[in-house]
Amino acid sequence: MSQPAVDRALLEVATKIVATEGVEALTVKRLARETGLSRATLYRFGTSREAILDALENSGTDVGGRAGSRERILAAAKEVFGRTGFDAATIEEIAETARVGPATVYRLFGDKDGLIAEFLDQVAPRRAIRALRLHATGDLRHDLTRLAERILTWMRDEAPLSRLILIEALTAGPALARVRKSSPVRSVAVVASLLREHMAAGRVRDGDAEALARSFAGMLFAAGVLGPILHDAPMDDPALHARMVTDIFLRGVQTRRRSR
Repeated sequence: MSQPAVDRALLEVATKIVATEGVEALTVKRLARETGLSRATLYRFGTSREAILDALENSGTDVGGRAGSRERILAAAKEVFGRTGFDAATIEEIAETARVGPATVYRLFGDKDGLIAEFLDQVAPRRAIRALRLHATGDLRHDLTRLAERILTWMRDEAPLSRLILIEALTAGPALARVRKSSPVRSVAVVASLLREHMAAGRVRDGDAEALARSFAGMLFAAGVLGPILHDAPMDDPALHARMVTDIFLRGVQTRRRSR
């Protein structure tokens, strides 16, 4: 659905208010007073404050980082990406779904890769993974179990998105590949860094930490994505599966001295 059209004269008045007094001064009441129209008339023609702010953004006027526009765009991106995939999605389609202009999307996210990156950062467990790494307890079993449970819970709750990412990866989608390559937070890198610390302390056998981390990620992927697909049933208990995966993994990598 496209956004309501805003009359050019009304937009000029709104632009002047924002330029001289700031976004906070822009209200429908103020516009009614400046234009000589009643608020009822403005509302009847769909002239809400949000519609005016959208129109100002689309014309290039800086109205600040409005959470409303950003959230609408990210929600629209989820809908469009789920329908078309990352590569086939267009900024124009996402903007139309979000009821903003393409210029607003470019201003807030830079380009499509920037939008995909922020979209994944919002919906994927990257922030939680980062937080777990920063607050590692020193107990490898505990830390890996927490990490596994967070990832498996996300895979269950965001099953359509996790399957979309799988499809994009299998088909070598260029957009996903570019974003993934530039991402500063990846679960494999987090697990590898944890394993290196415990290798240095003699709790984990020496080896290729990256390869071991990929093995752990593969076990999570099998439990969280492939299992539900093959059995046509969602994961029932992410915490239970997290403990199982971590236990099996640690049996293979820990030294005789119990891993902590």
